[in-house]
Amino acid sequence: MAETSAASGAGSSLVQAMNLGSGVDIQALATSLAQAENQPRIDSFTKKKEETSVSVSGYGSLKSSVALIKTAFDNLKNISDVTNKLVTNPKPETAAVSIGSQAELRTGSYDITVDQLATGTIIRSKAFGSKSSLINSGAPFTIDFSIGSSSPVTSSVSVTTDTPEGIVSAVNAANIGITARVVARDTDNSEWVILYEGATGTDNDFTIASDATIHSTGANAGKLQTAQNSSVTMNGLRLIQRATNKLTDVIPGLELSLASVDANPIKISISDDTSVLRAAIDDLVYTYNAFRQTATELTTTDEETGEAGALENDKSLVSMVQAQVKNLLDLDSSTASGGLSKLRDLGINVKLSGDLAINEKTFSAALAGNLSDILTMLTADTDNQTDFDAGNKGLALDASLVLKDMLASTGAITSRQVSAETKVVDYEKRLEDLEKRLAATQQRYITQFAAMESLVQRSKSTGDYLKGQFTAMENMYKN
Repeated sequence: MAETSAASGAGSSLVQAMNLGSGVDIQALATSLAQAENQPRIDSFTKKKEETSVSVSGYGSLKSSVALIKTAFDNLKNISDVTNKLVTNPKPETAAVSIGSQAELRTGSYDITVDQLATGTIIRSKAFGSKSSLINSGAPFTIDFSIGSSSPVTSSVSVTTDTPEGIVSAVNAANIGITARVVARDTDNSEWVILYEGATGTDNDFTIASDATIHSTGANAGKLQTAQNSSVTMNGLRLIQRATNKLTDVIPGLELSLASVDANPIKISISDDTSVLRAAIDDLVYTYNAFRQTATELTTTDEETGEAGALENDKSLVSMVQAQVKNLLDLDSSTASGGLSKLRDLGINVKLSGDLAINEKTFSAALAGNLSDILTMLTADTDNQTDFDAGNKGLALDASLVLKDMLASTGAITSRQVSAETKVVDYEKRLEDLEKRLAATQQRYITQFAAMESLVQRSKSTGDYLKGQFTAMENMYKN
């Protein structure tokens, strides 16, 4: 089309320059006539395409804002996501605390007195001149470890390298719950002893016997420390003993790491931390209000720019979606508890402007006296309950399922969006066809006008010929 138009235009210009033909610019005339015939439809479909493309974007924005509300409800549907306990420990240097399981923690106060720390047995060998001193004239020997206080079990360790270092390597490799190391006692490394260390707890006490002369003889010879259990008093209950200094089952959900003996009790307090729940409620309010703002922008004309909202031509859909979302505020929980069944019972109300707000007095009163009921109402006291669970669901999951249906591929928003996207594709195809039609129309006019120009030129040439003949005949008679 471009080559034909260019060639036709050049030919028309040449004819005009030579003062041939009719003198009409057939290229411009053909273009004008073709545009007059086709441009109105091109402009109409271009406008429809642009408006529909904007609506596709609008449906996407509406879906996104609804999806954010669904996420806000999802953040409220699991009890472990909205409950938290705050642990206060005034003496971490005596006993550090860490949370082992939030779900097992219970509010309350615990007075803990650390009466005794758990220790392990430590036994030393006799002294040696160096780490590589021969102990048994180069011959291998055996060390017997009798482990246990009430029913001891003997484990024998074979030593093939009869030096302090050889003993340490053999004992550690045996993996019997006892470790060994060689230590220098003086600054010039002229005296070395082997230290054997067992696990903490009374039942891990041990003794040593050997057929080589490496230990002092006699009862408790070389014993530096005897294994014992840790012992604490909790709320007046004495002699709570464990084999280690890490107590995991004394306070449900808490782990105590004992560090030092202290005759004065530590008051460990566990209280409800409602900040996580409040943050999730605040997020729900924020996303609802943001949704309303988005819906307004999509259906109104901007006063400053005069630009229409992306869904101004589909206000009915936006109004329907707004009504469905607003109805969630009055949705009754399947697991109502303590007189609490809906969000309004928590002080979440609609202002005159239409936005949500939290009545602090109502919300604080609910938290103070009905926290467990709030959690039951919102979560059904469950974690990770599936959408298809036949049992009762908390209000948060019930609301999430309503929004899920609204966002589904069969939902109204997606259906309108898909329909608009299909229209855009159709408009693009129609515009492509119209552009081809415009080019074809222009070429048809150029062909027709070129034939007319040829006829005009032939008529003009005949006239010029006859005029020449008459002039010649007139001149002949004059002579």
